[in-house]
Amino acid sequence: MALKLEWTERAILHLEEILHYWEDRNASKTYSLKLYSWIQTSLEILSHYPHSGNRTDNIRLRKKIVKDYCLYYTFDPKTLTIIGIIDMRRDPEYLKKFENKKIRKP
Repeated sequence: MALKLEWTERAILHLEEILHYWEDRNASKTYSLKLYSWIQTSLEILSHYPHSGNRTDNIRLRKKIVKDYCLYYTFDPKTLTIIGIIDMRRDPEYLKKFENKKIRKP
């Protein structure tokens, strides 16, 4: 049975910023729609197989790579919570700080 998906406010903001960036950069929604579809497909798979994502240094946090982005999440027996979506091309120190932040439930 699939886990219920929950998004943190931060993760929603990340997703919106990423999609708007690509819309503005390309003057088209084509790539944004493709990227959104790839993210949705990954979340569907994760909802069935939450252990399939990579572990991070934070034992409660996992990540799934979708194109150039790390989709960070945590899960329990009923819920998969999306914590954030971060561009992997960012400063490695920023990624480490994000992975090591304390996780709060929405």
